[in-house]
Amino acid sequence: MKKRSYYGLLVTIALSGFGDAFGLLAMEWLVYELTGSKLAMGALALCSGVPELVLRLLGSPLADRLPRERLMAGLACMRLIAIVLPLAAGLSGQLQLWHLFLAAGLSGSCAALFMPTAMAFIPSIADSKKLVRAFAIIDGCRNAVALIGPAIAGAITAASGALPALGINAACYIVSIFTLLYLPKTHGQVKKSADFSSSAYVRDIFEAFSFYRQFPAMLTIMCMVSISNMSSIAIWTMMVPFVREVLHLNAAALGTLTTASALGTLTGLAIISLLGEIKRRRIVMLCSLAAMGFFNAILGLVHSFPVALAVLFAAGAAGPFFGSLSSSLHGKLVPGHLQGRVNSIRFLIGGGLQPVGALAGGAIAQLYGVPVLILAAGLLPLISSVAAALFLPSLKSLDGNLQNLEVNIHL
Repeated sequence: MKKRSYYGLLVTIALSGFGDAFGLLAMEWLVYELTGSKLAMGALALCSGVPELVLRLLGSPLADRLPRERLMAGLACMRLIAIVLPLAAGLSGQLQLWHLFLAAGLSGSCAALFMPTAMAFIPSIADSKKLVRAFAIIDGCRNAVALIGPAIAGAITAASGALPALGINAACYIVSIFTLLYLPKTHGQVKKSADFSSSAYVRDIFEAFSFYRQFPAMLTIMCMVSISNMSSIAIWTMMVPFVREVLHLNAAALGTLTTASALGTLTGLAIISLLGEIKRRRIVMLCSLAAMGFFNAILGLVHSFPVALAVLFAAGAAGPFFGSLSSSLHGKLVPGHLQGRVNSIRFLIGGGLQPVGALAGGAIAQLYGVPVLILAAGLLPLISSVAAALFLPSLKSLDGNLQNLEVNIHL
């Protein structure tokens, strides 16, 4: 039953990620075609990011109180509705900008709990001795679909327009919903609803922060990644105008650039799997964030498509060194009854500055140009990571055996 649940979850995450590659590219392309405004593209990301952050905090207890597979199915249904709205409007020739903004808001609201719930699901359906491998397979699968999805989405958008890409996204969600509904029910990891009161709900939210109070180094490193993610969202929100105005190419090129980044991520994951257990996590995680910033900064100086491909591949390869170590730390150290809430807070902290990055990125690109934005967005995490390595020795508590770290956590 555990294997069936794990592989069902794997299929769901893969299909959702594959569909999202189509939906994201299509909506960004439609906004740019309708307005030609970089601020509008930043506003689209803001419409998705703000409700995602709010619900990630306020809704975090739901991942530990409700059956996780049913919660994910409900969220997938809402995301399906969000995609069908602009698709139906576009097919009828009535598509307006607010349709895309509303779809982004609904999709972001559901995304707030979808992946944290999936991450919380894994420890209950995977062998504790194989937990790192279970997370690695999930990460590898997510990046595999991120590898092929954008390239196919870009080719379809370039050949047939953005609406067919939205249709593929909707179809992926439909299959994901049925897969989730047929998963075996989980037992033992979800709180019973008998004590479901407002005071208990608020207490659950505050309990989610208990892990970071016990392990402040993890809070610090997640604040570091929030800076990196703010810079990344600023860059990727402007990727459509970068391709069209700087590289002078089309949607197929945009999909290829995204695929290059995903291929780099898969390469990074392969290297991590060959390295095995890493005990000096602090330097590896900080170097990962610094390297991503360095290569993103180089992208701001690039006007050649092949060079842009190489730079995004390198930035993608640097990312998994942080992501895999962070996931394994959270998966091993956080108790099962707190997995949903802590993962929600983890994603909340990591993505807390993304709306700022999206809106500020659009404004900076509008005023000074896309290359200036990308250069500045790359330098910010590079400088902050170097500063953390030099001036925050407390991060050394991230190093050592996981078993020793686990003993010091009392929740």
